Amino acid sequence: MKSIRFIALMLATVLVGVGYLVAQRVPGAGQMRGQAGERVEQFKKIRLMEILSLDEQSSIRFFARYNKHQESMRDIRMKQAGLFQQIQALRRSGATDAEYDKVLSDLRALQNQTHEAREKYMNEISEVLSKKQLAEYIVFEVRFELNLREILREIQKEREDRLK
Repeated sequence: MKSIRFIALMLATVLVGVGYLVAQRVPGAGQMRGQAGERVEQFKKIRLMEILSLDEQSSIRFFARYNKHQESMRDIRMKQAGLFQQIQALRRSGATDAEYDKVLSDLRALQNQTHEAREKYMNEISEVLSKKQLAEYIVFEVRFELNLREILREIQKEREDRLK
């Protein structure tokens, strides 16, 4: 019964936070910031510990790798956002193909970095998690992202409906 209350409280916190999160997005990067983003991340980590049934030692090892990976992915996304802004500027200025080529080449390089970072991360967490835990983790990540997007869409739709 306590775990149901705890999950309901965390979900309510996330929902309140997500409303704030929609208004607090980093332009162009899709990054969360502030307390809402931190609450979502904390909720995600708690759910991961529950779903993966991590003991204290495994949890420390897993989250050390997880946090490092999240930081590297955040850096890559920020670089991508900068390149998207450059593309917008090139579009407005009527740039040449050579100018586009440079930015597109940089974007491809970042995509390769993303792929390499994910592959490295999966190898690193494979050292900590069992095959079953790894499968549970992958499913959790996909579902969590989809659920978060759906919540954001619903909040945005409610806001649009209220403005009409």
